[in-house]
Amino acid sequence: MYETSAKFIIGIVLLLFSTQKLVKLAERISQVIRISPFVIGATLVALGTSLPELIVSAISAYRGDIGLAMGNIIGSNIMNILMVFPVGIFSGKLRIGTRKTQQNVLIMLGATMIFFSTQFINVPKSTSGLFLIGLAALFSIVEYRLGVLGRDYEDSKKFKSIKSRSLDLTTIFFVPILLIGIIAGGFLVVDSVEMISKISGISTTILGLTLTAIATSLPELLTTLFSQEDNQEKLTIGNIIGSNVYNLLFVGGIILLFPSRFVVPLKDWIWLIGASFGFAVILSHYSGKKPSRWIGLGLIILLFIYLGTQ
Repeated sequence: MYETSAKFIIGIVLLLFSTQKLVKLAERISQVIRISPFVIGATLVALGTSLPELIVSAISAYRGDIGLAMGNIIGSNIMNILMVFPVGIFSGKLRIGTRKTQQNVLIMLGATMIFFSTQFINVPKSTSGLFLIGLAALFSIVEYRLGVLGRDYEDSKKFKSIKSRSLDLTTIFFVPILLIGIIAGGFLVVDSVEMISKISGISTTILGLTLTAIATSLPELLTTLFSQEDNQEKLTIGNIIGSNVYNLLFVGGIILLFPSRFVVPLKDWIWLIGASFGFAVILSHYSGKKPSRWIGLGLIILLFIYLGTQ
């Protein structure tokens, strides 16, 4: 058991370190190409922080453990809302955006319902998977266009106060190394979770919805903390929304490419859909304002209820 725990911890450290370095690079890119922090958070940073979910879920699906793969992305989306978002609220600096935030949370709701429907419609899973991956690509294109428009309008004042920066070749050189670190960490996490499942008798699906989901959501959590320190509150919300969208469309699409008869329990769908709609209601209600800390406390209580019902 000690060896399994050590493997899990090493895998998580590799995932966190490599992902966080990629996220910092993405933040720097936002200043180089002068794109809104929210859009960068919803695309480059979201993709970066979703890499652990992608690697863990893809490796699990390849090995035939669809329960762990599906549990991981559903659980991660729930964790982003019930764990990461409250941390942003308690930091005291989080302010909800008005236009792009409200548009994108509707996209997130749409992605949630589309992903849910692919589990029940009479269409080959591989076809549904390719459709979801196509939607993820479309989301990236739309977000980029929104970022270009924002550069000339609502974000123009921000970029005028930022000095021009450039990317050096040394920084770009480290990107493949960081990706290798993320992949290696993913393998270690999957191996250790499957071993924990055998030792404890707990299914990998439940571990995916809880233990692995918390672990792979840590990059979003760290991004929230770091972006709040740097007064990048737009990046925080963009990252949460974008990560959830990519988890469902991109990672979920890849999982569907692998044949399986696994069915997600109804209660987990209820948690995912309920958390997503609740998140949208909170963002709409507090548009242009800081959410109450009572909201953060309520979400944390729901987090413990969720964990206790697994």
